[in-house]
Amino acid sequence: MIGQLATETGWSVNYILDRVNVVMLQLMMADMPHYVKPQQPSLIERIREMEEREKKRGGTPPEGETQASKGMNPLEYFTKYATKN
Repeated sequence: MIGQLATETGWSVNYILDRVNVVMLQLMMADMPHYVKPQQPSLIERIREMEEREKKRGGTPPEGETQASKGMNPLEYFTKYATKN
């Protein structure tokens, strides 16, 4: 805690220990912002989401359009190449 305050404020560790009130240190730590990294979905959850999206897209095409695919399906690409790592 003291090292983090010394880094943030530029004060020396001796100055913090000798001249700063403990209650003030606690208040300063409580006021410091912190970042909580959002939880990333796992590989299996991502694959399930892609499969669900693919199922939703799999309906009948509008009139005048064909169901011919261009290139590789993103789900196939992801499961084939991304899981090799």
